[in-house]
Amino acid sequence: MNAYLSSALEAARFIRSQKIDGRDMWRRDDAPDAGADFSLYHGSCGVILMLLELHAAGQDPDALAEAVAAGEAVQAYVKRKDWLSVSPSRGWPSYAFALNELAKASGREDFRATAAHCLDRLRQQATQLGAGIGWIEPMPFSDITGMTGDREIYDQSVGAAGAGLVLLYGHAEGLHPQALADAVAVGERLLEVAEEDSDGLRWRMMSDMPFAFTAPNFAHGGAGVGYFLLQLHRATGEARYLAAARDAARYTLSRATPAGTRGRLICHTEEARKPIFYLGACHGPAGTGRLLLDLYAVTGEAEWLDAARSLVEGLLSTGAPEIRSKGLWNNHGQCCGDAGIGEFALLMAARTGEAAYRDLAARCGNVIVASAERADGAARWRDAEHRDRPEFVQAQTGYMQGAAGIASFLIHLATTQEGAPVKIAMPDWPRESAG
Repeated sequence: MNAYLSSALEAARFIRSQKIDGRDMWRRDDAPDAGADFSLYHGSCGVILMLLELHAAGQDPDALAEAVAAGEAVQAYVKRKDWLSVSPSRGWPSYAFALNELAKASGREDFRATAAHCLDRLRQQATQLGAGIGWIEPMPFSDITGMTGDREIYDQSVGAAGAGLVLLYGHAEGLHPQALADAVAVGERLLEVAEEDSDGLRWRMMSDMPFAFTAPNFAHGGAGVGYFLLQLHRATGEARYLAAARDAARYTLSRATPAGTRGRLICHTEEARKPIFYLGACHGPAGTGRLLLDLYAVTGEAEWLDAARSLVEGLLSTGAPEIRSKGLWNNHGQCCGDAGIGEFALLMAARTGEAAYRDLAARCGNVIVASAERADGAARWRDAEHRDRPEFVQAQTGYMQGAAGIASFLIHLATTQEGAPVKIAMPDWPRESAG
């Protein structure tokens, strides 16, 4: 069996070993006292997606039934919630996406109806702001910063731009009749709050930023908002959204530093005295490159493909993925580590047909396979979720930081090599590139 697929199956065994007795849910990590989580980021929704991919790849006869049982638990959870965040990985949008994907795989219309309910609840929590809508809620990352208070949340990772991408997904799937109109309202508000810079347009994570954090990249910075506006242009044909996406990309690239002989990398935040260059999907080439590749796909302008190539060259100049830099710490996940880089390498390969990108994806897979901790036929990865806490490691079960997301990449890599790619495209992923 392909080593990548074998490791994905070992990851699934680890996740199953963390199932809470008598309940269709899993511990967030392998600590004996770890609690369960339903979210896409850390919990059941992400595991469900991986199980659906195992099923689609024909690798597990029990995976679909297990995903359905977990989906019923998720469905019960969202039905009893009065409030959830706008976050596309932890709030209403994430549940809408995961439950609709489960409905498609299982044929269960009740999951689809609950997904539509999540989009209803998302809209009901929105506030009319200026020419559009937005969400004002407790600011994210209070557990890390110690700062509290309500803010309007803008960004792709935890705010309106990410919710807008799920609304566009809902429109494309015919999930909700109001989805496109709501996405347009989100876009209009984000255009209003854009900050003009001499190099283009940028957006903060939230209104009235309580700490210094001007991020150029995807997903907390301007590139993530620009990516949403580009997809909004694709859905509507409105030229203003495309112009804003171009300006977002120009601003982001203006913050690049040469790296190696042909590459460049973009700083994590503008305020850092000594720039740090993240390499993964969050704040790195594997995220920001999505905006550049899709700008090329929409416009045919070679500068954007050249820019995407230059970011990969910058990443390679650090010695990644085999050599770990400050921006590629002990993390192998979809958000910050090798799985996210490998996914982007597969996207580059699909868009360009070039073997060098397939090789990079395989190298990421090799690092992941070699880094696993194995016992009793199961594989887990003890990773640090946060760069500034490298000593705090956990073997997580979820998608963005744990075994489910790592397994998802390994399934994608293995099935791509076999000529029949399997991958559920996330709402923030160029959909036509998925298998």
